[in-house]
Amino acid sequence: MSTKHLSKKNILNLLVLLVVGLIIILSGNGNGISTSPSTSCNEIPKSEIKIASFNIQVFGKTKRAKEDVMKVLKKITKEFDVVLVQEIRDSKEETASYYLTKINEDFEYPKFNFIKSQRLGRTSSKEAYAYFYNTCQVEFLENSDYVYEDLNDIFEREPYIASFRAEDFDFTLAGIHIKPDDADSEIAHLADVVDSILNKNPNEKDIIVMGDFNADGSYFDEDTTSNTFKSFPYHWIITNDMDTMTKTGWTYDRIVIRDSTLNYEYIPNSAEVFYFDQEYGITDQDFVVKVSDHYPIYARFRTDLGDDD
Repeated sequence: MSTKHLSKKNILNLLVLLVVGLIIILSGNGNGISTSPSTSCNEIPKSEIKIASFNIQVFGKTKRAKEDVMKVLKKITKEFDVVLVQEIRDSKEETASYYLTKINEDFEYPKFNFIKSQRLGRTSSKEAYAYFYNTCQVEFLENSDYVYEDLNDIFEREPYIASFRAEDFDFTLAGIHIKPDDADSEIAHLADVVDSILNKNPNEKDIIVMGDFNADGSYFDEDTTSNTFKSFPYHWIITNDMDTMTKTGWTYDRIVIRDSTLNYEYIPNSAEVFYFDQEYGITDQDFVVKVSDHYPIYARFRTDLGDDD
């Protein structure tokens, strides 16, 4: 074999390895492992970050094929520094990595990354959670993510837990999409989830529980004072007067923090609903519902106050 021929073969092998490596970087493996892309961020760290939760209704192959919908969805995620995405329904597990590609396509480098849980649920209709995060502002703490060990089978879709750091603010997120018919019980047992996080890390002061709680309407009495997770030290910063749904006036989606975060990193009164139709001038209500039946919710947190744990 000639030297010239051997050189071409080596070049071809190198190109194949580069392509495979790029595919690995841009795709999640479904086991909650960070994809860890290489970035060269030129952003100055901010003194605050926005943490959001968004139930993207039935997010799978059909929705991701709608270019106009994906254009809005990728724009939404770029508004925040960390976004918990719920209701990823995709048996081939391609949607999260596709979404990441769409989010990053407007940047010079892969600015966002994601981690993802396995598909969860008792029936054949399973869902995955994913955290999408701005790697220029937020660091995922490697190997910190896991699905809650639900020994008593309380949750239809067990919470997905992961820890992050943004400058001086390190925090643990517990994302949940609660089964509507079991809302009262599942919400109450979120206190057990927090306790389990504290058992693993007793020094963790900043635990943020968020997601679609189905915490309103016929599923849950939002004014109840008897539910364990609505008592001290928990604070529901997405309040009952906020409409988180695109078709109804319910407040299904919530963010819950404890005293230690409320009195330190949380920016008072910063928890809001992101009404993307108003923000982007979308007047077609039918199109709004195609994006999702939920609006994103979010809150702002200080990152420059010094580590408190």
